[in-house]
Amino acid sequence: MTYEEIAALYGVTKGAVYWQLRDSGQVKTRPDHKKYIPWTVKTEHAHARPVMMLRLLSRREQGDTKIPAVKLRMLDKWLAEIKTAKVVVCYRRDMVPNPASPTTGGFYYSKRRPEDGDMIIRYDADCDNAVPKVENPTGSM
Repeated sequence: MTYEEIAALYGVTKGAVYWQLRDSGQVKTRPDHKKYIPWTVKTEHAHARPVMMLRLLSRREQGDTKIPAVKLRMLDKWLAEIKTAKVVVCYRRDMVPNPASPTTGGFYYSKRRPEDGDMIIRYDADCDNAVPKVENPTGSM
């Protein structure tokens, strides 16, 4: 049964059904991607290429063995592109469409700085305040 069906049967909300199931250990836990996606991402930005790749990276690091081989190849290609271009992924809710996210905006690439270390994202004031210089790691996006 769906949460909605159970809720209707017992005259409670869908949320109440979820909470009861969660508290009794009957709900699968969702993977936590905060390491690579620390931002509160707008719904319209949820399917931009950078965030999809960051989710895949997080899943792989968490040991997910159900990622299709084609997606793993896409991830490896993307990681090589941003490494070669020496960029990091940043996010601003008001970012206009750009090479990283040509349809919806939000995500963008910024030149790597020494303080970025090995990270592939930058989560700091520069990603949220200043007007960034948007980079195009492949020249083809």
